[in-house]
Amino acid sequence: MSSVLFVLILLSLSRCDYSTKIISSADSPDIVFSDFISALKEKNFDRADFFLAYDATIKPVNETGYVFFDDYVDASLNLLDYELIGKPEINGTDATLNVRISSFDKNDFISWTKNNISQIEHEYMVDQGLKYLDKEDSKVIDRILIIAIKKYSETSHSLTSEITVDFVFTKKQWKIAGSDDLIIAIFGGE
Repeated sequence: MSSVLFVLILLSLSRCDYSTKIISSADSPDIVFSDFISALKEKNFDRADFFLAYDATIKPVNETGYVFFDDYVDASLNLLDYELIGKPEINGTDATLNVRISSFDKNDFISWTKNNISQIEHEYMVDQGLKYLDKEDSKVIDRILIIAIKKYSETSHSLTSEITVDFVFTKKQWKIAGSDDLIIAIFGGE
């Protein structure tokens, strides 16, 4: 009876040792996060998705029909930066990493645009040689918002968020368990 118990304990310990070796040989969560942010900044969304768990995707999808959406995404990713706060905390096959993310401040952009829209519209009209601005024309609105995004980006406004990023160990590597907090921090607020 005791030899059976010994074999069961030995098998149990050997499996635990095997998992530990696999986890310790994988890139740590901080390296995974760094590679994820690098892929985003390069706008390589397929590569960024590789670092996400549960077959999640971070590829922005323009459902607005406006071209300025792509400029907004570009501005967001151009301003994107991060700083690690401490080291990853690993608990078995789960891990967390505290980060400080700087990104495009969407709410400040909206406020800034409201305060500067008359000037932007005037500059657009002068540039296009227009005497009247058709504010019902979606192409005109699109162009004005593209100008606003460009001008706002030049002022270097950014939003700083401190969040905890969750990771899971799956498919022999650490993957980011995406969350609303992470998406909001990357793309500049709610």
